[in-house]
Amino acid sequence: MRGTRLFALAVLVAVGAVALLFFYGPKAPVAAKTTLQARPRLAYADHTEAFKKAGIPAYDGAGACLDCHREAVREAFHSYHYQMANRVADVVGKGPVLAGGKYAYNDFCGAIFWQGSKNVNYIGKAILKAPPPEHADQKGALIATGCSMCHGVSMGRVPQPEATPEQLDNVDCLACHADPAVYPAGPKAIKTGAKEVYRDATGTWRYRVKVPLEKLAAAIVKTPPKDQCLLCHAYSGGGPGFKRPNLEPALLGKVDEEVDVHLARGMTCTDCHVFKDHELALRGPDTWARSAKAPVPECADCHQRRHTRPVLGWVLETFHTEKVACQTCHIPRYAKKTPTDTRRDWSKTVFSPKMKRWEPEIRFKSNLPPVLGFWNEKTRLAYLYPEPARVAGDRLTYLAPASQGARRKGLFFETDGKLYPFKYHEAVVPFDARAGIPVPVKVGLVFATGNAGKAAEVGARLAGLDFQGEYVTLVRYMSVNHGVEPAENALGCLDCHGPTVRRVPWPELGYGRYPEVAFSLAVGLGLLALLALLYLLFRR
Repeated sequence: MRGTRLFALAVLVAVGAVALLFFYGPKAPVAAKTTLQARPRLAYADHTEAFKKAGIPAYDGAGACLDCHREAVREAFHSYHYQMANRVADVVGKGPVLAGGKYAYNDFCGAIFWQGSKNVNYIGKAILKAPPPEHADQKGALIATGCSMCHGVSMGRVPQPEATPEQLDNVDCLACHADPAVYPAGPKAIKTGAKEVYRDATGTWRYRVKVPLEKLAAAIVKTPPKDQCLLCHAYSGGGPGFKRPNLEPALLGKVDEEVDVHLARGMTCTDCHVFKDHELALRGPDTWARSAKAPVPECADCHQRRHTRPVLGWVLETFHTEKVACQTCHIPRYAKKTPTDTRRDWSKTVFSPKMKRWEPEIRFKSNLPPVLGFWNEKTRLAYLYPEPARVAGDRLTYLAPASQGARRKGLFFETDGKLYPFKYHEAVVPFDARAGIPVPVKVGLVFATGNAGKAAEVGARLAGLDFQGEYVTLVRYMSVNHGVEPAENALGCLDCHGPTVRRVPWPELGYGRYPEVAFSLAVGLGLLALLALLYLLFRR
């Protein structure tokens, strides 16, 4: 009898210990902090003497760089950053196709081009023409120069696939390789006067650099600095934090660990996003850069020792890492400092005092938990120009994570892909019901006049479509990959498995209520065992 009691006591102690680990153990194993080597703020490559020797009077794009860096310019010309397109083979139901910003419908900016060639919103000069009376003093202000402020890293000519001398000259090398304090990328270049937009002798819109050559030559850098990358990527979609769910202005300059632990500890964009011959590779449900040369960044490239805590580490490594992406637990929220656009309606307009222009009606939210869904590393597009879109009711799903249900296999589950975090976005966009195609919006007209209907009519005319006042709600799932927080902030067991937690939509993912019920039952039994243990100890 005594041996039986001791055995029972040992079992109860073990179960109670497991329960304590789940309840009071760290939410995630705290990995050792990596100490990064001290690096200079920027590694400059002063070209003052080189420009003097070559007799270059001014910087006007890659023409100033070709004599010494011809091969690098050609690489940049063929890169995704300039061409805005790649031939990809992972679009479900299609063979290799040209895809990217040049060919996809953009619900944030109404499409840059139509079918990759017709300029819809690439470059121009939007002047505020009809502000509301209370903002009449802003009439005549330059409010935008088009998507080319970021897309295409060019001097304004439309990027073409053939590497002609004119096209090579059009590459703006310093949009990446300059100190942003002197020659900033993106919209800031226009706002600070570093660039201006004008028409050349042929009537073509172009950009002209206004920074004196001597100042610019001393500000050239070898590796693109973090802030230069972010001056485009943190302002994509037309404003600060609008589009990308966790690329926001809070990442510029000094960064808080709560916003992004990697950047806060001294890393920079190119530590993970490694360029090879100016090529970059990404693997995400809403990214298009592909390369056979450049590596795709993986968390395990640096974090080879993961989840080493007893019991909890075994649980995570056994049941989670094969089917749950690292981002799912380690990025518990996004839009931490800057509200992000979660819904926009192109059928309505409002004047934005912050942006000093008319905008579609936009809903902003911050500190959002991501929407979770399975993604099997296949890019799923419901719509690529010029195919008709498949619309269910009044909704068009632009990009959706795979949601095939989980299949139980003993204690383990098989799923189609891994569980990833997403930003869920809706946009009400004009639609050609006859052709079944979303209509590109002439965004400059919206910014300048607030006339959404006219902007849709002009976009339809440019694309050869027919707009009769119909709109459709376009749904997009956007990947959440940046904004990793310190390990102690990672989601814990009860954040996803608790009986009242709705962060993870278990039934929608195909699991039913099993993960909640099983986990809750295990925790309940653990607590019961702990109480029984305390009772036995008290009696003895």
